Amino acid sequence: MSATTNSACGYGWAGALPAKQGLYDPANERDSCGVGFIINIKGIPSHSILRDSEDLLCNMTHRGATGADERDGDGAGVMAAIPHKFMTKAFKELGYSLPPAGHYAVGNLFLHPDEKVRQVSIAAVERIAQSLGLQVAAWRLVPTNSEILGPNGRSREPIVMQPLVIAQDQLAEQEFQRRLFVLRKRAMHESAPDSWFYVCSLAVRNIVYKGLLTPAQVPEYYTDLRDSTFETHFALVHSRFSTNTFPSWERAQPFNWCAHNGEINTLRGNKNWMRAREGLLQSAAFGSQLQSAFPIIDEHSSDSGAFDNVLELLVVSGAMTMPEAVMVMVPEAWQNDPLMPAEKRAFYEWASCVMEPWDGPALFTFSDGRYCGASLDRNGLRPCRYYVTDDDRMICASEVGAVKVDPKSVLQKGRLMPGRMLLVDTLAGTIVDDEELKLQYARQHPFQQWIEEHQIRLEQLKPSNKLADIDDTPVSRDKRLRAFGYSAEQLNLIIGPMVLGGKEPLGSMGNDAVLACLDSTPRLPYEYFRELFAQ
Repeated sequence: MSATTNSACGYGWAGALPAKQGLYDPANERDSCGVGFIINIKGIPSHSILRDSEDLLCNMTHRGATGADERDGDGAGVMAAIPHKFMTKAFKELGYSLPPAGHYAVGNLFLHPDEKVRQVSIAAVERIAQSLGLQVAAWRLVPTNSEILGPNGRSREPIVMQPLVIAQDQLAEQEFQRRLFVLRKRAMHESAPDSWFYVCSLAVRNIVYKGLLTPAQVPEYYTDLRDSTFETHFALVHSRFSTNTFPSWERAQPFNWCAHNGEINTLRGNKNWMRAREGLLQSAAFGSQLQSAFPIIDEHSSDSGAFDNVLELLVVSGAMTMPEAVMVMVPEAWQNDPLMPAEKRAFYEWASCVMEPWDGPALFTFSDGRYCGASLDRNGLRPCRYYVTDDDRMICASEVGAVKVDPKSVLQKGRLMPGRMLLVDTLAGTIVDDEELKLQYARQHPFQQWIEEHQIRLEQLKPSNKLADIDDTPVSRDKRLRAFGYSAEQLNLIIGPMVLGGKEPLGSMGNDAVLACLDSTPRLPYEYFRELFAQ
């Protein structure tokens, strides 16, 4: 997708962000928000879960933000299980009968208000679906209440439509989801930003309702959420605080698989490495279709959106389950923990070779329909509290008291610790213990053996016994200094102490040397780079 760079029409989806100018760069957009979820541990759906999630979301309004007009929120939304009973009724009104649950997909798409532009996007989705062996059987216009929006929200308000997607042949659920992933990626890549096309979600199990809204506006804007037949076994909510950035409809959360509170300070490295490894990515499940999903990370996405893009790839490809993918992307502080079991340490060491950590401070909540949970990064600087009640519900949120709970009904409560994961498996109907979960994955494969066989350590390299030629030329005039880009000062003040002390010398004088990009003399490659905050 080519970015729009004209400042008159903005940048990204619907030109909602200003173009890069002066000291402003839309690539530096960050989120800081309130997140939480309510789930029935046994996986039993009900409308009360959704209604209680409204209270949870509204009670975290102070964790979001509004514009000059208080009707303009920074963004809010809810992820829920696809409500089969409600969808059956809604599409029956359009003359369509739904297949059994799990044999169809539905999601919310943002489309342009202009009919001609909208029809181009609809035709593209149907064409791509057909090429993947899928069929868009119907389109449903999602009823919305535009009267409650502020001027900023209304200026970019999209038309929200739901496609009903079915497979032309019998497909296993995971293969169905993979084709939906390729459908969404191809449709997004082929659509220009000024088409306003955006896929909030398109999945077999989950659906996302979100927008440039305040928390209280979410159920008022999307009237589907007030229908008593909208039943779900979980609801994951998010209230966005667009930190020193510009809010827009598509950057509201939750995303397809997760919602995030905090900021990812390793983002540039994470994006660059993910882009670099696309040339080597292979998948037996995707085959040649994987190439059409590149780039994996949408160039217009926020830090949270980038995390969601990679998490989705790992899960949908079948390479990892959702908890395992979160373990790889958000690891514990394992390097200097002498009490950590050897198997788990080996897993994290292997994972560090596969994926760079997405370090915050950040709290991630996530769900694929079966699993629902939260993971706090190893910095541990984002709050997360949870309750477990005697009616088989778990309530997790950025703070205590987001939902009224009778103290007598509370069986367990606590806070999520740094590097730990809170997880519910609704298929098994249990809360999964963090240590047991991670040891289970750590023992699935011989990670320690893989490391020993394939990892090369410095201590394994044999030093050369060949002595360097020594003559009477002073070190300061040695031609090799210039050949390799070193100065006598660097040799005396940096290299020498490193050789003698085994560590880099520290100083507090500052660095007033000419920037490498402005220097006329040869400089070493790494002198053209500077370390960023928290990296």
